[in-house]
Amino acid sequence: RLFSPMILHAGLIHYFLNMMALWFIGKAVEQCHGFAAVVICFVIPAVGGTLMSAIFLPEYISVGASGGIFGLIGACLADICINWSLLFSKHANESDEGTRFRHLKVLLWLFFDIIINCLVGLTPFVDNFTHLGGMIYGFLCGLSTIERLSTDFFGVATSFWSKLRNICIRFAGLILSVVFIMVTTAVLVDSDGAASPCSSCRYVSCVPFPPWAGEDNKWWYCDDCSRVTADAKLDSSGYYSLSLTCPDGAIEEIDLSDQLVTDRQWIRRQLPTFCRKHCDNLFAS
Repeated sequence: RLFSPMILHAGLIHYFLNMMALWFIGKAVEQCHGFAAVVICFVIPAVGGTLMSAIFLPEYISVGASGGIFGLIGACLADICINWSLLFSKHANESDEGTRFRHLKVLLWLFFDIIINCLVGLTPFVDNFTHLGGMIYGFLCGLSTIERLSTDFFGVATSFWSKLRNICIRFAGLILSVVFIMVTTAVLVDSDGAASPCSSCRYVSCVPFPPWAGEDNKWWYCDDCSRVTADAKLDSSGYYSLSLTCPDGAIEEIDLSDQLVTDRQWIRRQLPTFCRKHCDNLFAS
């Protein structure tokens, strides 16, 4: 179940968009760093992103290759950090003055792509935990798989401290990735599978919008009020009372006697609104 989401998608549009992204990003990384680096920087981040999603959004099932694609983006960031001195080096790019400008454009487009995808991840049905978790794992894996290019004619410096630093950086990425996978797996196994250990953390993946709209007029919400239930009490004049079960299990009594409600479907549609007005905790616990 931790591996299957990376090859499953929620529809043809989702599938083709992800395959286009994988084609452009994966092809570039494979041409520069080889097949093995792409596999490591795709599979481990995809699994790590799925674990993050399962821990913090246990009530949702996420599918898609986005965790692995963001892992490749994280590997690109690792490549930039490792070989930063080459991007804008006059010595390395002295044969073509436009190369440094092209590197700057690629860098800006990469950061623009990350920002746009993270903003899209704040909408419902898009899982930012898979995206951001995959990018973090991808960055760590990239530190271990991306080759450090030489900046000098005679190659990379070979002093003892330079070698030690490069070895520590190369091994640290994969070691930290494996450790984080083990820790998050242990947290997932120990959880009850129903409640997040950090209910407020869901705002990393969903933010009510627009922020300037009233509580009853937002385009979407990020709480658990859509799943509440209630028992309505009826007499000859209509529904006069409602026992609302809040997301955390608390019971709230709501007086409807002054509204003369006779439509049961209206009450059903108003349950999320009643939840947000009367419940102290809007998240399942």
